Amino acid sequence: MKYFTPEEADALIPDIEKIFEAIAELTAKAELKAAGLRKRQEADDRDPAGEAIERSQLQFLAQGINAWMQKIVELGALPKGVAPARVDFPSRIDGREAYLCWKLGEKRVTHYHPVDEGFSTRKPLPKRR
Repeated sequence: MKYFTPEEADALIPDIEKIFEAIAELTAKAELKAAGLRKRQEADDRDPAGEAIERSQLQFLAQGINAWMQKIVELGALPKGVAPARVDFPSRIDGREAYLCWKLGEKRVTHYHPVDEGFSTRKPLPKRR
């Protein structure tokens, strides 16, 4: 497993932002498709072929989202959410394993949390030298 310095994690933020842009587009399309399916079911629309096509399209969009999330994993980071978009970067803080944590909108990694805790317990990084 690769351990990131804050500077190494910061360098990946532009790439991760682009990945989350693509994920957001696919997610919006998937939500529309899912809403259409729900509406079809509520209206008791009996078009099995049309429903099968829409389900297949929804599955295709979900696979696309998973493929983009995998790109984050390939960078060595751990995607932790889409809404809100969050990523953890394995690291060592004061000699202990931790995750540098970042959320969409932040321009730098400024916080971390222990590996056995979550985003809600994040703490400010020690001052950078």
